[in-house]
Amino acid sequence: MTRVTAGRAIVAALERSGIRHAFTVPGESFLELLDALRDSRIRLVAARHEAGAGFMAEAYGQLTGRPAVCLVTRAVGTANLSIALHTAEQDSAPLVAIAGQVPRGFRGREAFQEADLAGSFGALCKAAVELDDPRTMASGVERMVGLARQGRPGPVLLVLPEDALGEPAAPDAVGAPDAPDAVGSAGALERPAADGGATITLERPEAADADVRAVLASLARARRPVILAGGGVLRSGATAELEAFADAARIGVMAAWRRPDVFPNGSPGYLGATGLGAARTVRRRLLEADVILALGTRLSQVATFDYAVPGPDTELLQVDIEPGLQGDRPQPSLTVRSDARAFLRAALSLLAAGEPASPLAAERAADLGRDRAAYLAAVEPPDPGPRAGNLPVHPATVIAAMRRHLPPDAILTTDAGNFASWPARYLPVPPGGRFLGPTSGAMGYGLPAAVGAAIASRDLDDRARPVVAMAGDGGFGMLMAELETAVRERLRLAVIVFDNGMYGTIRMHQERTYPGRVAATDLGRIDFAAFAAACGARGIRVARDAEVEEAVASALADRGVVLVHVLTDPRVISIDSTLPG
Repeated sequence: MTRVTAGRAIVAALERSGIRHAFTVPGESFLELLDALRDSRIRLVAARHEAGAGFMAEAYGQLTGRPAVCLVTRAVGTANLSIALHTAEQDSAPLVAIAGQVPRGFRGREAFQEADLAGSFGALCKAAVELDDPRTMASGVERMVGLARQGRPGPVLLVLPEDALGEPAAPDAVGAPDAPDAVGSAGALERPAADGGATITLERPEAADADVRAVLASLARARRPVILAGGGVLRSGATAELEAFADAARIGVMAAWRRPDVFPNGSPGYLGATGLGAARTVRRRLLEADVILALGTRLSQVATFDYAVPGPDTELLQVDIEPGLQGDRPQPSLTVRSDARAFLRAALSLLAAGEPASPLAAERAADLGRDRAAYLAAVEPPDPGPRAGNLPVHPATVIAAMRRHLPPDAILTTDAGNFASWPARYLPVPPGGRFLGPTSGAMGYGLPAAVGAAIASRDLDDRARPVVAMAGDGGFGMLMAELETAVRERLRLAVIVFDNGMYGTIRMHQERTYPGRVAATDLGRIDFAAFAAACGARGIRVARDAEVEEAVASALADRGVVLVHVLTDPRVISIDSTLPG
């Protein structure tokens, strides 16, 4: 009988848990896992940096609802991964991080790359544990995979000593892989536990009938209600139900920051997204609301404009899988613990039965029409007007071209940075499209997230959906080596790099707070188009407004990896600034 090691038992447990992809920067501390993965059905992708691998896994989890695995080595690898762990926690994205650890006999001796990984980085995760018994490692891994998906999803960290991975596992640790769990459905999802006995349940709580009626009653009385929808709607696959509910109740919908794909942007009921780059109508309309229904959102600082929303005269209702607000903020007048789709289906059933009908429905419908018109006027890209022929590109020119040429089902990813305000305000998510952006504000996210998204799209659709990454020169430069990963994986991916030669967000704050005294925000120029060619991709350099249209159209139609390097005007430092001259 073949000897089954703990490493091979762990890989079998991952397969039973429905894991399909693992992203890694390989390390000698988990060679046994790498060897076992060679013989598994799990697709292993080598990244260029642990943060890149983590962002790939994070994006995969956001799109599919299924965690991917990220494999890293001891202190140095886990430290590099930590920014992605924080991002996954902020984005409520399921992710399973596995870190190799020094041999058990070397612990506490300042061994090579030794650190208390669970203690040091566990605070960034939903849970962290070091498993040092090879006989029970597989069952522990399987429990942690389930935990990553339960309730509000998030990252988990498993620390595995190098020597334990090669030792014998329990005799029954390897079994046949189970059928994959359903993705994005309401109700409880069940699968056998690692020990074949108890069941791990992925809970989708349903709202009590009395709570649904109470929410509807408050909304029925409201004159200017708004729904603020977040990632919980996306995770439960409830966009269609939300659109039907908003239409039936005559209520406008806003998306939480960096969740603009939660509601069809072309719908008459869509009133924009909150946060950095928001249209000027968004904050004003939220503060005018007499009732806000927060649906599947935790109401973060950026999403609420530094906690200015809700206003003092606004009643806040919250429906969420884990409701309640952290800190010393005023709590909602009503919290409902429920999966978003379960709540919306129950609410639609009650509305269809005729209760409770709002006496203000006609007035609200008229208001919604005016609100939508005001929003559309606020998100029309500005016309830069006649510009001297030697001026670099105005960011609005790029956004206008992307609006004309984005395919209808494109997946968009964005990096953090000042450039991101332009697509946040002026670039609608195309019909059937998705949008991924780090609510953690992590720079370097855009490109590796697009790699993870492109890989996820093949799982979801069995085809190469167009994926478009947007980044500034500062953020792109941090993890640009992952462009080679995209080429190696033969993905369909377009990258738009907005290059103004600076760390734009910090420069903007410096100019406002310390005018004329900028420091450490100037960057040298990199020929990103030449870099793309060096990686085996197609590179296009754009230096004038007149060159933008053809370059963007060509890139978005390409079925390979292509990068458009746009030299943007450094004077257009803020989305709300006036171009001088």
